[in-house]
Amino acid sequence: MDSIFKIFLELKKQSSVNGDSFKVGSLPLIKNHKIGISQNEQPMFFIKCADSANVKSIDSNLEFISVQFNRKCLLKTAKNKIEEDVYSIISLKTDSIELQEYFLEIVYLIIKKLSDKPLLKDLKIEVDTLINLFSKFSNPPVKTIQGLWAELLVIEQSRNPDYLIQAWHSSKSDKFDFNDGSDKLEIKSTSKSRRIHNFSIEQLNPNENSNLIIASIFAVETGVGKNIFGLIELIETRIKDKELCFRINEIIAQTLGKDFEKSFDVFYDYQLAVDSIKYYYSEIVPTINSVSIPTQITNVRFDCDLTDILDVKSCKNKSLLHSSLFKM
Repeated sequence: MDSIFKIFLELKKQSSVNGDSFKVGSLPLIKNHKIGISQNEQPMFFIKCADSANVKSIDSNLEFISVQFNRKCLLKTAKNKIEEDVYSIISLKTDSIELQEYFLEIVYLIIKKLSDKPLLKDLKIEVDTLINLFSKFSNPPVKTIQGLWAELLVIEQSRNPDYLIQAWHSSKSDKFDFNDGSDKLEIKSTSKSRRIHNFSIEQLNPNENSNLIIASIFAVETGVGKNIFGLIELIETRIKDKELCFRINEIIAQTLGKDFEKSFDVFYDYQLAVDSIKYYYSEIVPTINSVSIPTQITNVRFDCDLTDILDVKSCKNKSLLHSSLFKM
């Protein structure tokens, strides 16, 4: 099956159209909705709703995307036929190739969730989700590209990526990277030659009845390797619940914010990272006894070298989260 981006590139190669019409192509497995290209050679989607003539909705015009509902459109098909009909249009407003490819894949995920002729209210729900996603690209990042890449690597290498994604960043205020409401998993990465990681005192002191594992990874930036989106592609081939594909992208956008576009150009040594992954039970990781810290002192952080600490080879408890890590 052709990728959506490849279909878009084929549209760019075709001769331009004049007037108010748009070049369009068919979407894989989709009957009524179309992929198109604007006069500025930016990607568009044309979505056919069942109740277009009877329902009004407010258009949206944001920094990166615009949404226009119930527009009469002239579409030029691959057979050079001009068709006129009413569509809702989702357009991207940037020449960034990376963002164009990302936009095409995300909107295609949304369209696959819709029926052949959805109600406008159903489309509006999905459009609001899309707008919320793209609005995050104006926010400051909450984590480094390296840190997020390491988290994705753990998901990609896990036995049960679906379960890890469901437990991933379950709350914005969560102090652990993965938390299923029972047990925790914290991911640490370094580009140095030793496993020296920075911890907050709280990260090594989970609640009494929770099990916590620390993952340690060497993440070395390279000119050729895998970036965040290369890992996402690998993960998407393994997950069973394809609805989780959108959750991955929500977390990526929320985490990277303004650094999102930069992340396309940052690559890490994939095989080195895979070979370096080690897991540690938190109780054997050296830490500072919280009892000895005066109550007036807060936000205690420290570096800890895990190089000589005994790592975990398999799950020795009944944790669903931790058992999802280790391949049988």
